Amino acid sequence: MELLLQTALPHQQKAIQNVISIFDAATFTENSESYKNPRFSISDDKLKDVLKSVQKDLHADEKTFTSAKDFLSVDVKMETGTGKTYVYTNLMYELHAHYGLNKFIIIVPSLPIKAGSKNFLTDPYTKRHFRNDCGYNCDIDVCILESKAKKKGKQFFPSAVEDFVKNDNAHTNRISVLLANMQLFTNTDMLTRKDYDYGVEGFYRPLDALKAVRPVLIIDEPHRFTREQKAWNVFVNELQPQSIIRFGATFPDITVGSGKNKVTKKDYMNLVYNLDACDSFRENLIKGVAKEHFEPLSKKNEKIKLSSVQNKESANFIYSKLNENGKLAEKTFALKKGESLGEISDDLSDYVINGIGKNFVEFENNEIKNIGESFTTDVYAQSYQENMIRLSLIRHFEIERENFNRATKIKTLALYFIDDIASYRGENSKGEKSSAYLKDMFERILREETLKQIEKLSPFESDYK
Repeated sequence: MELLLQTALPHQQKAIQNVISIFDAATFTENSESYKNPRFSISDDKLKDVLKSVQKDLHADEKTFTSAKDFLSVDVKMETGTGKTYVYTNLMYELHAHYGLNKFIIIVPSLPIKAGSKNFLTDPYTKRHFRNDCGYNCDIDVCILESKAKKKGKQFFPSAVEDFVKNDNAHTNRISVLLANMQLFTNTDMLTRKDYDYGVEGFYRPLDALKAVRPVLIIDEPHRFTREQKAWNVFVNELQPQSIIRFGATFPDITVGSGKNKVTKKDYMNLVYNLDACDSFRENLIKGVAKEHFEPLSKKNEKIKLSSVQNKESANFIYSKLNENGKLAEKTFALKKGESLGEISDDLSDYVINGIGKNFVEFENNEIKNIGESFTTDVYAQSYQENMIRLSLIRHFEIERENFNRATKIKTLALYFIDDIASYRGENSKGEKSSAYLKDMFERILREETLKQIEKLSPFESDYK
């Protein structure tokens, strides 16, 4: 089965055109080194002028301005399901066609999103669509940056970085893309070390090599990348991109002012397009969702709250439990990087602290908890997950059976969002083996519910069976 991609969808083309309008106001310098992007710049005055035009339909609090002194910032807000991946892929073709830019680094927050982006960018149909249907007459070469286990002996320069940097602008029908998850920039020395046995273009430190190409950075899911995170500091100060273009349905918050004047707002950096949930629904780009809430069976009345962090070295969690006599008992736990919330509750043993920021904690499954945020332990218990999976499969079969028996059949899909990749894949981000309990649980329940559904079918439903 191939992807079916449509060209020139208005809501997608408007997003692309608004970004191109910003770049049209920039001044480009002819490139003398073939492995680098051409250099470009835009004055703040010109940027403000063009923003007045592209931001005319935005709300007042969205018409923000961020200086282009260090790099050009552009934000594109699009509701989930409206084609952000397609839009930033199409944008790369446009920036290459208009200005000769051909070195892009795409940063995503997690491995599942990385896998989805990789599948789209490398799919042969995607390539044919942009080459033939859209008429760009060029292709994207995707270099996938992966983590690698430490070994003794020779240290080999990351091949994805080498291939990405070496790709030559002289080949005008090629666009080079480096796809990476943000953890590779913060949780490993793969990009910062400089003791490799060989380098590329005279660089032995991968981050220096990436900086040298004068990249354009594309960030997917920007709400996962706050300016206070270590990753953002690496992007801005180590990669020193000419431009950072962020695509997302939600954006991070930023607090400005102090005392009575302190306010929290969205951290937009030159927002040029906003396709929100209401507009998406009105234009029939997304569907409404019916929610069915599943109550925890045990109702332990247990909560955990991130109360504070100490110099980014430890985090304080308050564990509270309502006793049988109705009194609230609390206990404080101080945990460091590498330690698990399992020390507080057995249900949270898979939640290992990966990093501690100024006002948040990030876990190895990429989930972030901010100071003041509370969560119950029930929803992470396997008993809760099992009953939730079972209910979702029952509902899926009910809808699937109805849609199959329609005059015009509709394929029914069930989508699951999980908080821990290792619980399904049986391997964590470091390549270490772990229990794939969620996969085993899902497959067991699927077999059980499938057999139950088959028993309910009438003799006239053999095709569905």
